[in-house]
Amino acid sequence: MTPDFSIITVSYNSESTIERTIASMLNQKHDNFEYIIIDGGSKDKTNAIIETLKPQFNGKLTHISEPDRGIYDGMNKGISLAKGNLVGLLNSDDYYYEDTLSKVYKTYLETDGKTVISGELIFKGDKGEQLLRTSEERFLKKTNTFKNGVRHPATFVPMNIYKSVGLFNLDYKIAADAELMLRIYKADFKFKFVNEVLIVMADGGASNTKGLFKQLVHENWLILKKYCPNTILRYYYISMAIVRLSAKEMGSKVVSYYRKVDNT
Repeated sequence: MTPDFSIITVSYNSESTIERTIASMLNQKHDNFEYIIIDGGSKDKTNAIIETLKPQFNGKLTHISEPDRGIYDGMNKGISLAKGNLVGLLNSDDYYYEDTLSKVYKTYLETDGKTVISGELIFKGDKGEQLLRTSEERFLKKTNTFKNGVRHPATFVPMNIYKSVGLFNLDYKIAADAELMLRIYKADFKFKFVNEVLIVMADGGASNTKGLFKQLVHENWLILKKYCPNTILRYYYISMAIVRLSAKEMGSKVVSYYRKVDNT
C-alpha cells in the first residue's frame, strides 16, 4: 500500500535533539507513513540513537548515513527514495504535534492531490516561543514581491509536484527552499493553508547563523534576478535584506522586532 506520507529528516551531529524529533513521529495518530532519515555521517551518537529507536517503527523507518553535500543534498536523497503521496521535511531539531499528519491528510483529501499544503509553526528560541502565522493572503502578498511566503518546516508537497518541477537546486546553499517554492508557484500549482500550528521549529537554522547571512542575501539576489525582471522590486528586496542583516549585527531585540514585522 502506498504511504500517505513520506517524512524526511536530514541529520548531522544531532544527538541532543534527534530523539525528540523521532518521538514526534512515533506519536503520530495518523500512522500510514514512511519515515526516512538521511544522516550526513555524524561523528556523535546520532546514528546510535536512531538505530535504538528504529525497531519501534516496525519496518517503516529507513536510515542511511553517508557524507553528503549539505542539507539540500540530504533532502534530495530522501525525496528520491520516497514512495508516499505527500512529502514532509522534518528537521532533526524540530518536532510535530501528534495530530499534525492527521490535520494535513484531512486537508489533502479536500484538494486535487496536486496542492502544496502549509500551516503555522511555533518558532522556539532562547527567548521563548513565537507563533509564525501563515495564510493564503500572506502567501500571495509575499510571493507577489518574490519573497518567502510559506513556512517551509510546516509545508507538505505532493510527490507529483516534485516529479513535475524537480528537486532542490544545489547551486543554492541556504535559500534552495525559497527557490523551490517560487518554482512551484511559477508552475501554477496551488497552495492551501491550514490555520493551525503543525510543528515546533527550533532556532539555529543556517539562514539564522550570522556567519552565513551574507550568503543568504546573495542567494536571494540571484533568485530575484532569475524570477523577477523588475529591477525596482529587486532593489527593494536587497534594501530589506540589508536592514535584516543590520538587525543581526545589532542584537536579538532587533531580530525579534524584524520577525514580528515580517510575520504580517
